[in-house]
Amino acid sequence: MKNITVFAVLVIILHSGQPVPVQGQQAYAVSVRPLFGLVSGHAEELVYPDGTTIAPLLSELLWNMKPVFYYGVLLDFSQTRPIERWGFFSNISLKQGIPGVSGIHENRDWMSVVNTGLTDYSVHDNHTRELFFFDFTAGLSFPLHRAVLLKTYINVSFIRFSFFGKDGHGMYAREIDPTPFRNSGQFHPIKENPDREQFQGKVISYTQEWLYAAPGVAVSYYFFNNFFAELSFMASPLIVSAALDEHKEHALRPRGTQYRDYMQGGIMIEPGLQLFFAAGKQLAVSWDISWRYISGTRGVTYQRSPIGSGTYLQGGEAGAGLSIITTGFGFNIRL
Repeated sequence: MKNITVFAVLVIILHSGQPVPVQGQQAYAVSVRPLFGLVSGHAEELVYPDGTTIAPLLSELLWNMKPVFYYGVLLDFSQTRPIERWGFFSNISLKQGIPGVSGIHENRDWMSVVNTGLTDYSVHDNHTRELFFFDFTAGLSFPLHRAVLLKTYINVSFIRFSFFGKDGHGMYAREIDPTPFRNSGQFHPIKENPDREQFQGKVISYTQEWLYAAPGVAVSYYFFNNFFAELSFMASPLIVSAALDEHKEHALRPRGTQYRDYMQGGIMIEPGLQLFFAAGKQLAVSWDISWRYISGTRGVTYQRSPIGSGTYLQGGEAGAGLSIITTGFGFNIRL
């Protein structure tokens, strides 16, 4: 209901503020585009070692989205004939995922102090509880040729994912010569008679949020007056991220643990392709596909146990990543 109210207000503001074209000026219009599609890929949760273990990572958790269907809306303010003259454009889009099972969740640990061998591995059914995208874009368009249009713009994006892992199983390498007071940090190979565990119910939950600003460029080619193809590309290091991880109680972790991660930096890239066909002055159909990739985002993690109580203590260095392909259809309605 809140989203519907926001959309209505934006449409009224943009439509009432629409300039009236005069001779020699380009006309602008407001369009509404319902969106439908799917997201496929994974979110990454990383924990880096403190210098005592050998492997480059201490933990890697992959949250799969294979796939997650979404619906949404895009509000656009732009020229009616951008190929004729340079001008301004802007748009706002919101996408909401449909909750459900979306593949598997995998958890890997490398705890050895003498080698890079895998020591812990578990797999669970992954449930996507929430998937939300907000994107705001504003920029300028320049006709380079009667059939070629160049766009330069700035994009601001906020993304929120929420998952939980349920059921599944795990296997854990046996430690070599542990003592009652100290772990040896040495393990047998994980495939040599490992300890095993079966899980029932919710095992782990994870929420990941992203905020970034990115410059972008796009080139459109008009095959006909009513059909064009557009290639786009964005890249940026201006990234911040936050995450909440809750490892539920189970046999090997009877108290449960909660982690909060605050990260920044890294690199985001997003190439994309869009096809746009106008069926008339008021109606058009679009199809788009893009790959959103973020890597190298790092920061600090804080932990407390049991979940929901106690004081957060700094627990080392965390990281996050993202690799998703988004594809969908839109139905553009010019107001």
